[in-house]
Amino acid sequence: MSVIWDLITGLLPNVWPYIAGAAVLAAGWFTAKRQGAKGQKAKQAEANAKANEQAHERMNDADLGIGASDAERIERLRDFAAKHGNRPTKGKGG
Repeated sequence: MSVIWDLITGLLPNVWPYIAGAAVLAAGWFTAKRQGAKGQKAKQAEANAKANEQAHERMNDADLGIGASDAERIERLRDFAAKHGNRPTKGKGG
C-alpha cells in the first residue's frame, strides 16, 4: 500500500497542471459549442420571423375582390383560371 501511495503522491503534483488545463479546455469547448448553438437558433428565428412577415404582407396585399360587382368577380375568376389552368385539388378523388 505504501508503494501505491508514494506513486500517487509523487505523480499527482506533476500531472495536476495537465489535468487542470484539460478541464479548462473542455469547459471552453462546451461554452463555445453552446454559444454557437444559441447563435444558430437566433438566426433561424430571425429568418422565420422575416418569412412570416413577408407572408402576412402578401396576404394583406392580396386582391380579394371585396366590394366588386358580380361581373368583376367572374372576370377575375376567369383570368385566374386562364393564368393557373385547371388544376385538381388535393383530397378530392375523381
